[in-house]
Amino acid sequence: MKEYKYFKLSEFSTPGMDNGDKMDRDFVATLDSIRAEFGKPMRITSGYRTIEYNQDLQRRGYAASSTSSHLKGVAADIACTNSKDRIRLIEIAIKHNIRRIGISSTFLHFDDDKDKNNACWTY
Repeated sequence: MKEYKYFKLSEFSTPGMDNGDKMDRDFVATLDSIRAEFGKPMRITSGYRTIEYNQDLQRRGYAASSTSSHLKGVAADIACTNSKDRIRLIEIAIKHNIRRIGISSTFLHFDDDKDKNNACWTY
């Protein structure tokens, strides 16, 4: 199993489960590179999601699409609550070819879903 300098696959698990190994390894390696350049910890708030967990988020009113890239293991939400870190992380992510970025007041969504168009959105 591939080792990462800054992340453990368990950080990407669906809450209450041990399924972080379902994350795309290349995507996690990209996040690891982003973290190295950022120079500060990055807390994953959502990584791999089961269909059931994603549907539960939808029922509870969260922006969890039925075609979420989290279901494929190619998306992660990263805690971020200040503008300085937000813009720095976005700049680094774009440099590392992350082309799908969601911006919230409390997190950033990065994904590398090759089946979807480049996009940037807000929550």
